[in-house]
Amino acid sequence: MPDVDALTRDLDEIQTTMWDESRPTVLANGMLFSDKALLTRVAKMYSVRECREMIVWESSPDVYKAVCHRWFTSFHWMMRASKKEIGLWKVSKYIGTHNCKMDIFNRNHFNLDVDLISLQLIPHIEAFIRYKIKECITCVHQEYGCTITKRKACLGRKRAFKIIYGDWDKSFTSLPRYMAALKHFNPGTVVEWKLERSAGIPEYIFRYVFWAFKPAIDGFVHYFPVISIGGTHVYGKYDIKPLIAVAVDANEQIFPQLLSSVPMKAKRRGCYF
Repeated sequence: MPDVDALTRDLDEIQTTMWDESRPTVLANGMLFSDKALLTRVAKMYSVRECREMIVWESSPDVYKAVCHRWFTSFHWMMRASKKEIGLWKVSKYIGTHNCKMDIFNRNHFNLDVDLISLQLIPHIEAFIRYKIKECITCVHQEYGCTITKRKACLGRKRAFKIIYGDWDKSFTSLPRYMAALKHFNPGTVVEWKLERSAGIPEYIFRYVFWAFKPAIDGFVHYFPVISIGGTHVYGKYDIKPLIAVAVDANEQIFPQLLSSVPMKAKRRGCYF
């Protein structure tokens, strides 16, 4: 029969030494982490808040070791952790006293990287999708006391968007289902795809898509004979530009007609409609 008391003590010990985001404590020997990503993130957060920089001395699937960036000049902050059989990461050795001089980082702390910045920005971007770069810089400064560059803020915001909403590949993969849902819940909606075939590739290659809602089609006869075309840019590896054609109806209200995506370098955008 298993020793129930011993199992209870082991469980209590795990719970008391487990890193918990809701009640973060200082790093210490014996502390447990659910995975390596959380361990490295906590180590970087500690370094930023302590105004010291650390470097990764060793990193493998089973071992993680970080030291003070002045390790070679007899400053001996160090943390070593290893992966246990139960899947948790445990801090096996920790020298937690920095005997080096505290640095002043007004900007560009080495350990305040894009991953750390993005995690700080996620709740703000979820609450307000148009979170500005200057607001990102202010948010990070309030949390860590460091003023990051505009480039870091932009990259951090971009990474946060990817974590929340997915990347472009995921979005384009979901596009056929999205268009099918539009046609199903908006009967009469017209969707046309522009697909191409290439030699040696069995699949079709997506180029462009056009769609118009049924109310826009029915209301075409009521427009003034002037059509305006507007668009925006898609940054990244996809060289396309989403466009929308709008007109003005008899009540002088803007009325969308057709939506599409066209090449980024298209000079005569109206020809695609």
